[in-house]
Amino acid sequence: MQRKRTLKEAAIKMSEFKIGCMIVVDDNKYPLGIITSSDIKNKIATGLFPITTAVTNIMSSPVISEKKDLTVADAQLKMIKYNIGHLCITEDGTPNSKLVGVLTNHDVIAALGNNPTAILKDIKRASRTKTLRAARRKANGLLVSYLDQNIPLTHIINIISQINDAVTMKAIEIALEKMPTPPPVTFSWLALGSQGRKEQLLFSDQDNALVFEDVAADKYEETQNYFLELSKLVSKSLNKVGFEYCEADMMASNPAWCKSISEWKTQFKDWILNTDEKAILLSSIFFDFSHIYGNQKLANELTDSIYDTLSKTAVFFRFLGRDALKNPSPLGFFKQFLVEQDGEQKDLFNIKYRALMPLIDAARLLILSKQVRGVNNTYERFEKMAELEPNNKELYESCAYAFKALLKFKTKQGILHNDSGKLIDLEALTKEEKLKLKRCFKPLHDIQEALKLRFDLANF
Repeated sequence: MQRKRTLKEAAIKMSEFKIGCMIVVDDNKYPLGIITSSDIKNKIATGLFPITTAVTNIMSSPVISEKKDLTVADAQLKMIKYNIGHLCITEDGTPNSKLVGVLTNHDVIAALGNNPTAILKDIKRASRTKTLRAARRKANGLLVSYLDQNIPLTHIINIISQINDAVTMKAIEIALEKMPTPPPVTFSWLALGSQGRKEQLLFSDQDNALVFEDVAADKYEETQNYFLELSKLVSKSLNKVGFEYCEADMMASNPAWCKSISEWKTQFKDWILNTDEKAILLSSIFFDFSHIYGNQKLANELTDSIYDTLSKTAVFFRFLGRDALKNPSPLGFFKQFLVEQDGEQKDLFNIKYRALMPLIDAARLLILSKQVRGVNNTYERFEKMAELEPNNKELYESCAYAFKALLKFKTKQGILHNDSGKLIDLEALTKEEKLKLKRCFKPLHDIQEALKLRFDLANF
C-alpha cells in the first residue's frame, strides 16, 4: 500500500483479500509502517481519525524487518522479543530495502504448531496460582514439541527462560496483592542457579534471593520481616506451580538470603576476601544471579560492588578454579563412564554433576576473571570467551557445543523418565547415544587442563 493512499482504500483491500494487515511502502517499495485491523478498530472506529485519513497517519512505525532466509524459530523469538505480530521480510533484512513479504504470528504458529505468545499472555492474565500452574505446564508440552522438531536449543532456552521468568514475576505480583500493605521500600527479586543462568528447561528446585533498599537500623527487622513474609508467599506459589522448595533453603524466604543492599555487599565482600570452602560454594551459586522483578538498580549496584571487590584479589579465582576441578573427566582410565558407587544412585551416571557442572563452573570462572558483566548463560559465556581470546576460540566453541548437547540430552532423559534427567541408566542407552556423550567429555577435559595452567592450580 503506497503512503499516499487513504485508510478507506487500505480497509477495502484488507477486506477484499481477507487479510489482517497492510504494509505501507514508499516509492521504492521500502517498508515505512504497518496498519492492522486493530488500528482500524482503535483509531478509526473510535473517531480519533476520519476514514479518509492518510495511511501514514495511523500506521505503526518503524517496522521490524528481517531477511527472507530467517528460520521460523528465530522469527518467533523476534516477535516475542519486540511484542509484535508481524515481521516485514525485505531483500537485505533492513527497512531500507525492497519489501518481499510479511510473516505473521499466525504463520509461525501454523508452522510450529505451538504458541508461546499465548502461554505468556495466559501467565500475565493469571490472578490465581492454579491458573499460573496450568499456563506453565503448557510450556512442558511446548518443550517436548520443540525437541521433537529439533528446534535449535538456543531458541528453546530463550523461550522457556522467558516463560519461567514471567511465571516468577506473576507469582510475585499475586503475593504482593495478598500482603496487608505495599512494600515499605523498593526491592529486587533475584533468580539464582539454572534460572539465573537462563538455562532452566525442566522443573527444578527454587533458588532465589531478595535485595531491599537500605533502611534505618531501628527499621531493619520490621522491613526484613515484611519481605520474608512476601518471599514465603512467592515460594509457596512457585511450589504449587511445580518448582520444588530448595532442600538447602537457598530461597528468599530464608533470612540469610533476604537482606538490604548494604548487607548483601558486605556478604559478598566477606565471601570473596575471606575465602573458605563454604564461601566458595555459596558465592558460586550467587554469582549467577539475574534480576527478575522490582528495582533493577539494586541488582546493578550489587553487581558493581562484587566486581569492585573481585578486582582487589587474585586468590579468590584460584579457589574458584580448584572448585571447578572437583569433578574431573567423566571417563575412567579405560574410557569407561564413571558411575555412582553406592546408595540408591549406584551404577547410574550423574550427568549434572559429572558433566554439566564442570562446564558451568569453568565458564563462570573465566567470565568473572575477565570482568565481563551481563553474560550469565553457560554457552554464551564460552562464546564470549571465544570473542575475547581468538587464540582459544576452538576450545571455547567446543565447550559451548558440548554444554548445549549435554543439556539437551539431560532434558530429553528428564522428559522420558518424568524426573530431573540428571541420573542416567547407561544400560538403557544405545551405542550411538553413549558415543555422543563421550564426545562431549573431551572439551570438558581440555578446559579443565587449561584452567590448571591459567590459574596455577597444579599445586594449589
